[in-house]
Amino acid sequence: MTVQLAEIWVADLVLALHAVGDDPARKRRAARLLGFHDEPPPPGPPPDPAVGAPVHVPPTVEPPLAPPARRPEGTPAPREPHPPPDTGPDPYGGRPGPAGLPVLEPVGFDAPDLTDWEAVRSLDEATERHRTARPRLEPLLPRRTSAAILNAALTTLVRDDGEPDIDALVEAFARGIALTRLPRAPRPTLRFGVQVLVDRGDGMQPYQRDQRELARQITRLVGAELTQIRYFADAPTRGTGPGSPRTWQPFRPPSPGTRVLVVSDLGVGGPVLHPQRASVAEWYQVFDEIVRAGCTALALVPYPVTRVPADLIPLLSALTWDRTTTVSTVSALVGRRR
Repeated sequence: MTVQLAEIWVADLVLALHAVGDDPARKRRAARLLGFHDEPPPPGPPPDPAVGAPVHVPPTVEPPLAPPARRPEGTPAPREPHPPPDTGPDPYGGRPGPAGLPVLEPVGFDAPDLTDWEAVRSLDEATERHRTARPRLEPLLPRRTSAAILNAALTTLVRDDGEPDIDALVEAFARGIALTRLPRAPRPTLRFGVQVLVDRGDGMQPYQRDQRELARQITRLVGAELTQIRYFADAPTRGTGPGSPRTWQPFRPPSPGTRVLVVSDLGVGGPVLHPQRASVAEWYQVFDEIVRAGCTALALVPYPVTRVPADLIPLLSALTWDRTTTVSTVSALVGRRR
């Protein structure tokens, strides 16, 4: 093989020869189509003496060309034929073209429309303010219903504290039952306050801004005098407090009737190899102390509630901290625990 194009490699020839099969004629044809020429055939075997010497054939002698005819005087000389017009640059850049293949003519195409950049609105120039500004916080609870959701989650249902229960009065009069006190309907209230336990462990690091915004909303809703904000890391049994971790003290449940809101992942999130991950036993101890103190516990978890350990379900109400949470789902969940 003597000619090889830069666009076609030996590997292409090997693949083509493998594809055409064992037919030598097809292999030679495939090699020519790819631009590879056959090498001259090897010399044949020497002539057999028994056959005899080959017959000598004299070479053919061509007759000499006739001299050109003389042009009469006064006759114009014939015009030389014009060379074909140049259709464009050499498609092979001076390299030898493939043998036996037709040269493809360039195909015309319509140029794309030019973009009118003056009609396109330019982007604002990036300044130091753009590089250092923090994006606007999109809270996990819907903005329009977050106050109603928190109100439904934090209220405590007090028996015999509302308006007079007319149905109970009518039934007592119909049965002739003497009443020693006026029956009243149950009423939800926030007067017992709320204790908010905020997890600052590694598993809740992505939600610190949401935690601060949630604490502000609860303080505005319940009131600063009835709201206790306590921070801890991974588990409240390791210490809680309103300020720096250096000031944290052992966890103590609030007074009876207080709703306890735990904002944590309950040990199910965070880094896989988190060495300080809270165990289920630690959380069981926390919620058991809350229940024994006469309080109710609600866990606000940034994961599906199906991931909450099953051992903790009898002691608390678990609520998904997400935009899919609605007032009706919170009321139904908390109402079953009252």
